[in-house]
Amino acid sequence: MGIWTVLTRDVPGDTTAAAAGRAVFVREKFSWMTLFFAPIVLLRFRLWLALAAYVAVAVILRLTQTYGGLADAVSSVVMVGFHLLLAFELPALRQRKLARLGYEEAAVLVARDRGEAEQRFFAGWSGPRVAAPLPQIRPATGPGVPQSGVIGAFPGA
Repeated sequence: MGIWTVLTRDVPGDTTAAAAGRAVFVREKFSWMTLFFAPIVLLRFRLWLALAAYVAVAVILRLTQTYGGLADAVSSVVMVGFHLLLAFELPALRQRKLARLGYEEAAVLVARDRGEAEQRFFAGWSGPRVAAPLPQIRPATGPGVPQSGVIGAFPGA
């Protein structure tokens, strides 16, 4: 069983089918692919900031290894630690990226696989939210509301 977070984005005038096509399912789990192939996974999900951080860490380690006398073992341990961090945090990085793009969390589900998660989500999903019409603003009238052209304590413009 796995935990899935579903993120959706509402677009005005959207149909239910189009909104359903934009639903993103993110599984909360350790990413083995990221552990071994971090740059490729970051490129696949277009996580540009995380990729830039990865490249910066790799460059800084290489420079300190070449010019600062950093041991190869230390550099390797730091990169393995960075790969572990990315492997654990990949779902959170994806969710934050989608939140920046306007997606909102619609549900958190427990399911065996993505197909079951989709079935559970769409069984209880009512479609895109329709914005309620804004209330009409009417000028105030009645006792205590001045009916003359005086605004404030000073008559005249």
